Amino acid sequence: MTTGLQSLPGWGERLLGEARLALVGTPWAFLLSSDATPPPLLPEFTDEAGNKRAIDPFLVAWLRQAPPPIVPPNPSTDLKLWNMLVRGQRGSMMSVVAPSGGPLTPEFNTLTIEVASENELASLHALSHAGPGASARMAAASDWMVENLQPDNATNHPWAVHVFLQRAFETGAVEHRLYAETLLHNCVVSLGRADRFSALILLDAARQLLRHGAAANQR
Repeated sequence: MTTGLQSLPGWGERLLGEARLALVGTPWAFLLSSDATPPPLLPEFTDEAGNKRAIDPFLVAWLRQAPPPIVPPNPSTDLKLWNMLVRGQRGSMMSVVAPSGGPLTPEFNTLTIEVASENELASLHALSHAGPGASARMAAASDWMVENLQPDNATNHPWAVHVFLQRAFETGAVEHRLYAETLLHNCVVSLGRADRFSALILLDAARQLLRHGAAANQR
């Protein structure tokens, strides 16, 4: 069996290791185990700087398999998708993304490039859980992002890193692997490890890659 970074499971282990570095010793370390019990006084999630984003509760709820949080007014596409995912509405997720090639998010051209990029990548990450019916749209979106969005336009969060890795292994496209590597590098360069929020993203991405490897071995 191919190991290390020459396989998707190897990349899954790499991303999981980065997540561990950031989460061990925090109240959120329990998320590293799928059957772990949260501490009795779990605080509201923030990153090291005390920052909170509107999407944080949805990502945490997904990882915890917890009840969905309240959706803010006028949610962006990424929030809509993560809300649907947490609520188990995977079959409806394709209804909120742009139907053709190009950006997933209908609001892309109305946003600054940094916000638009983060929205796109977070939407792609959510869509990676939507099932086979989303595969073609995800492939087209990831190709468009590699051609049109710099991976450092966002806020150094490695959203959808696993999607670009999967696309790289499926097609042999070097640029998709480089895109994924840049997303990973950008989230660890400031602290020498991932920030706590990025660690949650990496944890979910790692699990996707490890599941992909397990499914491939069963075929």
